[in-house]
Amino acid sequence: DVLICGLGSAGRRHMANAAALGAKVRGWEHDGKRTAALSATLGHPVTSDIDEALQGARAVVIATPTDQHMTLALRAARAGKALFIEKPLSHTLDGIAELSALTRDVAVEVGCQLRAHPLLQTLAARLSRADDGPLLTFHGCVGQRLDQWRPDTDYRRSYSASAARGGGALFDLVHEIDLANWLCGPIQGVTARQSKVGGLEMTADDLANLILESENGAGGSLQLDMVSPVYRRSFEFVCEKAILRWDYVKGILTRAAPEGESVIASLPESLSRNDLFLAQMRHFLERVDAPQCPALCSLDDGIAALKILLAAKQSAEEGGWQVLETQRA
Repeated sequence: DVLICGLGSAGRRHMANAAALGAKVRGWEHDGKRTAALSATLGHPVTSDIDEALQGARAVVIATPTDQHMTLALRAARAGKALFIEKPLSHTLDGIAELSALTRDVAVEVGCQLRAHPLLQTLAARLSRADDGPLLTFHGCVGQRLDQWRPDTDYRRSYSASAARGGGALFDLVHEIDLANWLCGPIQGVTARQSKVGGLEMTADDLANLILESENGAGGSLQLDMVSPVYRRSFEFVCEKAILRWDYVKGILTRAAPEGESVIASLPESLSRNDLFLAQMRHFLERVDAPQCPALCSLDDGIAALKILLAAKQSAEEGGWQVLETQRA
């Protein structure tokens, strides 16, 4: 059985995907008044009794607002359950060391499904082999107006709009930070600025700009926003011999060199956004029985991204360059 904690858009997606992959699923919702309606809507049992829910589960998916992740994750870990935790791992480091100690022998995945993207996997292999020489600098960006994210919900009531609940551009758009650490890192230093530039009703930042430096000396930048009028997501890697560009929207990976520009790889039209979520869920379910199998995005990966997030937040609040203790997962 797979227990899904949190039944917002992310939790419902994970529930549907796990069920499609053959898992028996059930949900947990803290509000007991909503469980019957949710069960009828989703077609799977939903309870508000967390102890009862944990008893029958082999694996637990944590898809609640960020500030609730650690409480539920620790509870599940103490019960020996495999864990899939949505990104970011948390909004503080509280409980992280205990979670790491409790989960040494069970499967843990952090929900960074972009690591399952075929073009990024091709890119990771190419950068690892240094096909185009050493990486010198990089730039990544992602953006879209928050009120366009989930058209069927009121963005003002979402955790994404709330600084206190772990929302905002810096925390909610952690994928790019994870990608920078995976593809260019480990990241050893960061400085950042958080801003509120748009007109949406939210208490969290809607724009974050980061400058990062990796352990190998490559410097780069990230721009994360909740204000772009159209969706954008791309990454550029400047190597000694060529520039590699990944465009998520266009679905292509290109190489530009003095002799010209070419397409290294492109996505099949049949690949959907949900295929990435499905791929990571499939990998997680396989790891429940084989926890020694490498994670797509491990707990150590999630911790590394969280430390970069918190260092960026500290820099935005206090100013200055923040040095990180680097680690390879």
